[in-house]
Amino acid sequence: MSTDASTGAGAAGGAALLPGFAVTALTPDDTSALACAMLIALLASEGGNVAAMVPVETGVDDPCEQGSRGALIRWAAGHLDNPRDVTPFALEHPRSAMHAADASGTLLHHAAFDRAREELSDGRSVLVVHDAVGLLDPISPSQSMLEMVARWRLSVVIVEPVTRWAVGHVRLIAAALLAHDVRIAGVILADAHLLHEEPEIIGATCETLGALLECPVVLMPRVISVHDRGELLTAAHECGLHRITARRLA
Repeated sequence: MSTDASTGAGAAGGAALLPGFAVTALTPDDTSALACAMLIALLASEGGNVAAMVPVETGVDDPCEQGSRGALIRWAAGHLDNPRDVTPFALEHPRSAMHAADASGTLLHHAAFDRAREELSDGRSVLVVHDAVGLLDPISPSQSMLEMVARWRLSVVIVEPVTRWAVGHVRLIAAALLAHDVRIAGVILADAHLLHEEPEIIGATCETLGALLECPVVLMPRVISVHDRGELLTAAHECGLHRITARRLA
């Protein structure tokens, strides 16, 4: 099986590619993981049989240890899958992906991602990938997570806090995606509740990003309990996340 990102669909493994989404951020954190869990909950409520994955997570000893993003994503998808398929690479060192792999003597490679995707895809209708390290973070001197997302033909959901830098940050990610012919499904703006006294900033940011990227832009509500499916689903409906799921690739 080739790991060359230039080899196209055949490099993604023998199983048919599931349509789906990759959820990413300029600096992935617990907020982007929460957005991913909301997306999984909504897709499941819409009848999707969801496969969920965190290809690489750093700063964890176990692929789905309590409090990890892999654990949250696996829980959101129903606890059905092998943790080592959900998170093929759990790296103890809290560094960038490639440096954490080097420190633990691990080789990050796309073939392992492809094998995990094949295992997770059996009987499923949609794939959701949480990018816990950043699309442009190298996993080797010549490859990043972006190549995997492009090969798997996933639409990307960008998560970004509402700040004065939000438009620039999202455009930076969008430029890299568009250069790889990756579709942008939508933008989720987080922490809007912190700017409740400055609604003009929120409105202007939403309007600008929506016009520039021609995609839905939604505001993530505040979620108190990340392990309450009802609350995740309510938050997804409240912010209009269905506008993003409607853009799933056929």
